[in-house]
Amino acid sequence: MEKNQNIEKRILWVAERLFLEKGFSGTSTTEIAKAVGCNQALIHYYFRTKEKLFWDVFTPKMEHVLDYLDAPFQEGEDFFERIQNVIDFYFGILELDSRLAPFIVNELIMHPARWDVFRNRFLRDERRSGAFKKFEKAVADEIEKGTIREVLPIDLLMDIMSLTVSSFIVAPRGYALNECDSTARKEYLERRKADVIGLVVNGIRRQQDI
Repeated sequence: MEKNQNIEKRILWVAERLFLEKGFSGTSTTEIAKAVGCNQALIHYYFRTKEKLFWDVFTPKMEHVLDYLDAPFQEGEDFFERIQNVIDFYFGILELDSRLAPFIVNELIMHPARWDVFRNRFLRDERRSGAFKKFEKAVADEIEKGTIREVLPIDLLMDIMSLTVSSFIVAPRGYALNECDSTARKEYLERRKADVIGLVVNGIRRQQDI
């Protein structure tokens, strides 16, 4: 049993590395099996299809990202400070691994079928959507109080995600990777983070309050 669990974990670990490095279409189960040191049939035994393997790899990570929506909204800060905390957290995640931003764009945002799966699994599924529901309520409360304009919570979340991801995708060469001076990289990302916070906050704040 322990040996089987170790093989399953190794398949997940290798698949994550290859998906991030080569993308979903550029990775085959044959290649995964070779890197793991097992036969391809074993991968199909554990995960049935490459698509299921993809979601088994990344579902825990996506749940972690969405669950963080809970954290700022449990605190005593105002709504705009909470939004700033969410953006700061997402910048921090993408800074940890330079492969994540292009992966998110290529394998999720630009993949309509997979994007539909993401929405259904994480934003609409009652078992997993608790954090997003709290986010929705917080947005609705601020609209009712008149502090922000009418905005759909899903649109606000997508704005935050797309602006954050784009900071790494369209960065000057090397700035969002580890190919430049660490101080210059940090300064660039701090500037971009401040710009994203400003764009999001000023974009939803009621005009008379700006």
